[in-house]
Amino acid sequence: MKNNLNVFDGENSVLDYLNPDNNPHIPLVELPDSLNPFVNQKVRIFAKMMNTLPLANVKSLPAYNMLTEAQQRGELQNIDTLIENSSGNTVFSLAIIGKLLGINSTKAVVSNEVSTGKLQMLRVFGTEIIVNTEPICPDPSDKTSGIYKAKVWAQENKWLNVGQYDNSDNPQAHEKWTGKQIWEQTQGDISVFCCGLGTTGTMVGAGRYLKKHNQNIQNVGVARLANNPVPGPRTKNLLREIAFDWKGVVDSVQEIGTIDSFKLSLDLCRNGLVVGPSSGFILKGLLDYIQGHSESGTLDTLRNKHGEIVCVFICCDSPFPYINEYFEYLDDSHFPVIENEELLNNQLDVIKKTEFSDVSEFEIKVEDTLEEIQNEKVIVLDIRKNSDFNDFHIFESQNVEYNDLEKWISESLDDIKDKKVIVVCYRGNSSKLATSALRNLGIDAFSMSGGMLEWSKRDFPRWKPDSCKI
Repeated sequence: MKNNLNVFDGENSVLDYLNPDNNPHIPLVELPDSLNPFVNQKVRIFAKMMNTLPLANVKSLPAYNMLTEAQQRGELQNIDTLIENSSGNTVFSLAIIGKLLGINSTKAVVSNEVSTGKLQMLRVFGTEIIVNTEPICPDPSDKTSGIYKAKVWAQENKWLNVGQYDNSDNPQAHEKWTGKQIWEQTQGDISVFCCGLGTTGTMVGAGRYLKKHNQNIQNVGVARLANNPVPGPRTKNLLREIAFDWKGVVDSVQEIGTIDSFKLSLDLCRNGLVVGPSSGFILKGLLDYIQGHSESGTLDTLRNKHGEIVCVFICCDSPFPYINEYFEYLDDSHFPVIENEELLNNQLDVIKKTEFSDVSEFEIKVEDTLEEIQNEKVIVLDIRKNSDFNDFHIFESQNVEYNDLEKWISESLDDIKDKKVIVVCYRGNSSKLATSALRNLGIDAFSMSGGMLEWSKRDFPRWKPDSCKI
């Protein structure tokens, strides 16, 4: 490599390019004042742009470290196949790096609830797919879980399963690079480090490095609120599966939900930091943490020797794999309108082939929905993704995914034409479209206002599989 010109050449050029030791530090970018509500309190917030890594995601660092460390230990000899329980960034990073190390086959064990977008992304990058039927909340010791099966299949077939959930080379990558870079980039003046809790490798590695250099640095972990989909992070319940000692590193845990995650991701993107929903999720956790100290009058305890509070949060990947989800979880007020939409030849979604009427008068409140259900008067039609429906839903509701709704209507019209139907989605947006389509066919349909997010917020009864119960 010609360091001054950032050129990589020769037989190992791509592998050299992926080696963090051969690249400049991953950018650390301060948020503009418009995104920092605490700027007048001498709080500075920096985004660690892990999405600018060569493979565009934070998981590529541990993937690189796990494989290259295994190579140094001689564990890649005679290995022709990698296998990992992962449906996203980890396994596709392993597939690319593995091929550069001479391993041409990578198998991803994915849940049968994996989204089509993630599935196709893995296939684009040459990853072989093994679909596994498993509980919504798999435990590594559960013999039905993909984590367990990947280990067993690796042993039986002489494949390599690096095992991101308990492989110490995962957090070591973030101790080696992420934490070290943040310390150097802030010149040791960092007050708060914040990242999401998924496999917890980032927090354990980077947080551990920072604590070694200054015990006063506060490590803030962000967990996902129950019943709130966000790609990547886990709920507190799901963190029970993790073998790493993240609790020994974390000083505080914030719980954040879906809407805030996607909305703050939009705000970051529209201000030039093109990052995904997990980045918005982590930023919201950091802001809530600072707000808590501000309200309790303890903000000064976080100040460094210069009287500032320097905060760093991790930006994990880009928004592009999740584009459709922004429109599922956020209402139309967050997006510009499309003029002359009727002239488009392509379909924006399946249901929009019909004429729509204003269904605002046919919205029903969540409390009224509960009363209708208790009186056994209605059909509750849940049009969320099957995986989210399986995670939790209204008792005895029916699940028909939004894109399958047209087919379901044609097949079920005779059965529902004389019944009242309440349509449920995430936030009450898609349910309006479905309600309009049903009413155009003469069905007595209503859209539940606020969707399942409002239902959960009100703590109304939710049916959950036994595998998710503590």
